[in-house]
Amino acid sequence: LMIDNLDEFVTLYDLTDKDPDKTLNLAIILQALLDLSKPKEPEETLETVLQRDQAKAWVFCSVGVTCENFEATCDLAGLDPRSVRTFAIKAFTSENAYEIRRKLNSFL
Repeated sequence: LMIDNLDEFVTLYDLTDKDPDKTLNLAIILQALLDLSKPKEPEETLETVLQRDQAKAWVFCSVGVTCENFEATCDLAGLDPRSVRTFAIKAFTSENAYEIRRKLNSFL
């Protein structure tokens, strides 16, 4: 499963070869990517800040139970954890971050 080629799939279920376990775990990862990349706004709620911080900690942790949970979720989704982290950094620091968020959100 390559997270870089999202344009060629119609649904999240298709992306995971119609495997419900992979679909669930990929949805968790996509939601975390959306949460951590949500643009900061002056009037945002504390809940939004918390969701962004928790998602960032989950994706980018390097040791401990949280890291093990992220890596297990990636494995169950058929993704390499390092690739997900690299994708997150590249995607959300690019000039097309809004478009990437839109595509990710379309799957959920």
